[in-house]
Amino acid sequence: MTIEIHCGTTRALLDPERGFTLYSMVVDGFDYLHTEPGFPEHGKVTHSGIPVLFPWPNRIAGAHFAWDGSSYDVPVTEPATGAGLHGFACHAKWQVLNADSDRATGEFILSRDAPEHVTDWPADAGIRLTYLLSERSLTARASVFSPAGEPLPFGLGFHPYLRVPGSFDQWLLQCDATGHWPLRDMIPTGEILPLPPELDFRHPRAIGGAHLDDVLTGLPEATAISRRAALIGPETSIEVSSDPGFGEYVLFTPGSRDAVAIEPYTCTTDAVHLGSRGGWQVLQPTEEATFEWRIDVIASS
Repeated sequence: MTIEIHCGTTRALLDPERGFTLYSMVVDGFDYLHTEPGFPEHGKVTHSGIPVLFPWPNRIAGAHFAWDGSSYDVPVTEPATGAGLHGFACHAKWQVLNADSDRATGEFILSRDAPEHVTDWPADAGIRLTYLLSERSLTARASVFSPAGEPLPFGLGFHPYLRVPGSFDQWLLQCDATGHWPLRDMIPTGEILPLPPELDFRHPRAIGGAHLDDVLTGLPEATAISRRAALIGPETSIEVSSDPGFGEYVLFTPGSRDAVAIEPYTCTTDAVHLGSRGGWQVLQPTEEATFEWRIDVIASS
């Protein structure tokens, strides 16, 4: 099942049966999202479009954690590191709540849509997500809630694989982050350090031959949705903006070198082992947490 939404010359496709993944964003005839060949019928959902990473983004070390006196094991989805990657929502069939010409809303509830994993998490977990198109822009609005009315630990992230017209050699990467989480075996050591030169993209510069898979932090303070990162090309810029709830950004270059992922996260990798310092959140039974981020394709003047 594919849902198409559109506004002017901008159109998008998403598949609610594969994690409510928005896998195509076409502006003026060019698709700015990378997918594996044959997606959505074939290919990994976590390698295509904009996977939704919930109830945790990135890795949980050892695919195991303790919470409130109990132990939990999530599936090992990265055998090389023994980690559990990217949550349950991106692999599940979502419920479609509504679909209009320029927007679509889907909902994932762990106990309903991935019941085989309900005992792998401390509480039932729910998220409603609306994708809204305007001319040359895509906005994502997410609400996290506790379906069973119990404290819900969670993190949330999005993993947009961004394509560009022409060669990446002609494009510059920019990100406002001022620090980073050093990694050991792809897991944060727990320190936050100033950016080394190879990860400092505060001023736009070419990626070159660098292969990125890094968690950046220390974004400037903001009270509303703000531009945080961009890919800047000869005739077009792709800007990624987010609200203050997204405190971390992952920069990732796939081995294929045909995309760059600029990923807004509410927490760092393995935050369940770092607690609130890593951005890990616990939603109280009557609360609902809302988050918003956006992609803008801007033509050079």
